[in-house]
Amino acid sequence: MSLFDDLKARQRKHLFYPWSVQEEATPWSVVDAKGVWLTTDDGREVLDFNSAIFNASVGHGHEGVRQAMLKACESPKVAHPNLVDEQKVLLAENLARIAPGDLNKTFLTLGGAEANENAIKIARMLTGRYKVVTRYRSYHGSTIALSNYAGDSRRIPFDGTVTGVVRFPDPYPRGSGQEIDTVRLLEEIIEVEGPQTISCVLLEGITGSNGVLIPPKDYWIRIRELCDHYGIMLIADEVLSGFGRTGKWFAIDHFDVLPDMITFAKGVTGGYAPLGGVIVREHIAKHFEKNRLLCGLTHYGHPFSCAVANAVIQAIESEGLLENATKRGEELGVLLRDMQESNSNIAEVRSIGLLAAIELENKNIVEASHLKKQFLDAGVYLTVRSGNVIFSPPLCISSDELQEGFRRVKQVLEKLVEKKI
Repeated sequence: MSLFDDLKARQRKHLFYPWSVQEEATPWSVVDAKGVWLTTDDGREVLDFNSAIFNASVGHGHEGVRQAMLKACESPKVAHPNLVDEQKVLLAENLARIAPGDLNKTFLTLGGAEANENAIKIARMLTGRYKVVTRYRSYHGSTIALSNYAGDSRRIPFDGTVTGVVRFPDPYPRGSGQEIDTVRLLEEIIEVEGPQTISCVLLEGITGSNGVLIPPKDYWIRIRELCDHYGIMLIADEVLSGFGRTGKWFAIDHFDVLPDMITFAKGVTGGYAPLGGVIVREHIAKHFEKNRLLCGLTHYGHPFSCAVANAVIQAIESEGLLENATKRGEELGVLLRDMQESNSNIAEVRSIGLLAAIELENKNIVEASHLKKQFLDAGVYLTVRSGNVIFSPPLCISSDELQEGFRRVKQVLEKLVEKKI
């Protein structure tokens, strides 16, 4: 038995694998990683087109981040929520600098689900209302509350746990087979539900794991106008789409709109440490100068995670990763459109920066787990879900690496058309 097989057996005995039927889980071992490349225990070189779990923003084995982690480990202090710390202050200032408009004060969390949950709490405290509007294809985290608020099928075992959930369709014509003005529909829903009961509208900057659904240019602006008219808070969930994923700091920066709150996680620490948060506009921050903020976490603003986040932000800026994500994203868009023309099983391609999806014409042509394994066997790691193949490589990917990974993806999808897999 190899060392990996021994570890795998011991891990299976005492630990759960997330999102998996345990006996069907397919663990794999990465023994080395650098940039966009992973080396497995059997010596294979795999291109990470998924940024681990959409969070390896600056790539693997980043030396600047490693040095920041080592330095942070020297502190003898046990973290405390109200601890004053230089790294916390620097991160707060960095976030205020890169966030749009007057979004300038942050509540820190350990991850994206907690960020969204605390944003909802803030909206409810500020408005005195209890309903939350989300979209049917949304995903906002795996806590029991956020599972209920989100729309995708992972919510179903937990439906009915929280009250005040209101959903409306995504701007996605293929979903219904017809063109629908979903913003006009949202306005009707608000009127029927009673705007005096709705605290917030919570939307992903770009719908991510449910298929990279990119809204029309005026979509966010029109929803902002609706929220202003009815006194409803607008929350942009940038957990997946933030920190350079779309070529800008936040996906909503593409749409010239100011939400009341931005939630973030994943890419802010490049996957090297747990951290998330809620950035709020000035009028929200002022409210809590005189009113109690009923939010708190034991490991709030952990200095180690803050130090890592500061190193990641510095890397994104000093290494020109926003610009690289834009350039490589343009190349990826061309590759996707060219492949669609030559592959009859591709229904649609969608991309913005280094976030893209290939939607298969026949979603049931092959099981997602099997297709994902075929990609991995070809040396590329990415997400396959609900008939979509999703791309989200690290922002540091080079043109050559993008071309090579895409070549491997194309080979697998060609075999799918030829029914050889």
